[in-house]
Amino acid sequence: MIAYSRRRERDRRDVFQQWAMQHGWTVVPAPNVDWGSRLPGRNRRGVSLALFGAVGGYRVSVAEYSYTETHTSTSGDGMGGTTTTTSSHSHPYVVIVVHLDEPHPAISVQPRTAVSRIGQVLFGDAGPVTGDQNFDKHYRVAGDPVAVGQLVGPALRAEHLAGTVPLWALHQTELMTYQPGRIDSPYQIPNLAAPLIRAAALLRVKDQRKL
Repeated sequence: MIAYSRRRERDRRDVFQQWAMQHGWTVVPAPNVDWGSRLPGRNRRGVSLALFGAVGGYRVSVAEYSYTETHTSTSGDGMGGTTTTTSSHSHPYVVIVVHLDEPHPAISVQPRTAVSRIGQVLFGDAGPVTGDQNFDKHYRVAGDPVAVGQLVGPALRAEHLAGTVPLWALHQTELMTYQPGRIDSPYQIPNLAAPLIRAAALLRVKDQRKL
C-alpha cells in the first residue's frame, strides 16, 4: 500500500513537471518559503510542493501545504488501568500567492463572524475602517488604517460582496489566499489563481506593473 501511494504521488508529480515545462512554469519540491508561518497550523515546513509561473501577466505561485493535528485521549480499560489512544489527522490546503512589485504594510480581509461581532460588543472595536457600511457588516479589514484606506477601494469591496474574490492577506510583496484540498491537476492552476489575480488587479497600488 505504501509503495503504491509513493508511485501514485511520483506519477502525479511527473504530470505537474510535464505541464510546467509546456507552460513555462517551474516545479519546486519543498521550496524554501515562509508561507507556513501565516497559514493554519503554522507549520513552517508544511509546503511540500510549489509551482512558480505567470497567469494573466502576474507572477504567481501555487502550492500544496499541510499540517497534522494530533489528539490523545485516555480512558479506563475495564481492569483498573487506563488506555491511551493517539490519533492524527492531516489538513491539506492549496495556497495561491500573487507577487506584487512593491512591498506594502500587512493587511488582510477576514469574515466578520458572529464571534467577532460578539467580541466587538464585549471588548470594543476600532470600528469599520472603510466607511462602507455594507462591506463592514460582513468583513473586517485587519491592518494599518491608512494602508487599508489606500489599498482597499470601492471596486475591491464590491467584488468581495459579490463573492468573486477570496479572503486574502497581504504581507510585503505577497498577496496570499488558501483553500482546503490539493491540486488535483495542474490544468486547474489558472482557474485557482484567477480570483486572487482579480483582487490584485483591484488593489489601489500605485505604479502596479504587470510582467
